[in-house]
Amino acid sequence: MPDYKVYYFNVKALGEPLRFLLSYGNLPFDDVRITREEWPALKPTMPMGQMPVLEVDGKKVHQSVAMSRYLANQVGLAGADDWENLMIDTVVDTVNDFRLKIAVVSYEPDDEIKEKKLVTLNNEVIPFYLEKLDDIARDNNGYLANSKLSWADIYFTAILDYLNYMTKSDLVANHPNLQRVVDNVTSIESIRSWIDKRPKTETMPMGQMPVLEVDGKRVHQSLAMCRYVAKQINLAGDNPLEALQIDAIVDTINDFRLKIAIVAYEPDDMVKEKKMVTLNNEVIPFYLTKLNVIAKENNGHLVLGKPTWADVYFAGILDYLNYLTKTNLLENFPNLQEVVQKVLDNENVKAYIAKRPITEV
Repeated sequence: MPDYKVYYFNVKALGEPLRFLLSYGNLPFDDVRITREEWPALKPTMPMGQMPVLEVDGKKVHQSVAMSRYLANQVGLAGADDWENLMIDTVVDTVNDFRLKIAVVSYEPDDEIKEKKLVTLNNEVIPFYLEKLDDIARDNNGYLANSKLSWADIYFTAILDYLNYMTKSDLVANHPNLQRVVDNVTSIESIRSWIDKRPKTETMPMGQMPVLEVDGKRVHQSLAMCRYVAKQINLAGDNPLEALQIDAIVDTINDFRLKIAIVAYEPDDMVKEKKMVTLNNEVIPFYLTKLNVIAKENNGHLVLGKPTWADVYFAGILDYLNYLTKTNLLENFPNLQEVVQKVLDNENVKAYIAKRPITEV
């Protein structure tokens, strides 16, 4: 029997179909769950630097659908002939298309754009796919292909929690034939056994990170967390007016970040290329010029002429902005360079930078 290992984070998502299939076939496997802290060091050892990864007798492979298809052949859940395999593949690819359409909206960084995309997703995309898949399940007697159990059913059921997580809904609640598919899979003894014993997966407020935990209490939203910590270390202003002035600068920096992120994460290359022209010729120069003048007027700080969490926030996020734009944003902005350097010269910040893990960004 081959030696199987599944490498993934401590989440279900794209790793769960592999775990379901191995469990279905009663094939022992090492369920290797990588922490976010471990991932940067492990990433270069993975094909294409991504997970999930399936290791078979020491050979690592990636691509979740390809790996699922391979395991389906090992556990007898592929089709009986080429035509049956085609029917299975078409359903799995449809489910995967559905996942990608949801993910594009779920991970949209700009709240205004996301809100608009959600209207189309909820009113058109999700109903269309669920109705089509429900009809397929009805026509196949509670299965998704060939009127019998296949890895298409396993794949859909295993990934459903992830789809529900992204959409913040129970997608099959009003689709009885798809619910029947799920029930057919989860009633299998070996699958049921896996579900009962699998590790509890990561849960975060609003399903997102970063998260700050204080005395066991978890909170999210990066600016709110930074503001809280700034108050603990006396970088939040001496009175409400100073706090307001700091917030105004931090919100401006965050607006700048969002405008960059919208372009950096644009999935359509042609649209991205057009947006890049405006970003590089108008948006970036405008923000950096304004912030550079502000830094000059505040003696190498971004507000109040003294150290505040606005300086720390800007210096802390700069590497990410440079990564998104593939540039050195401050090359021609000496006053902003001075802001960053003053933060980096702080002994405590120096000590943290010296010891922090090496990351991609």
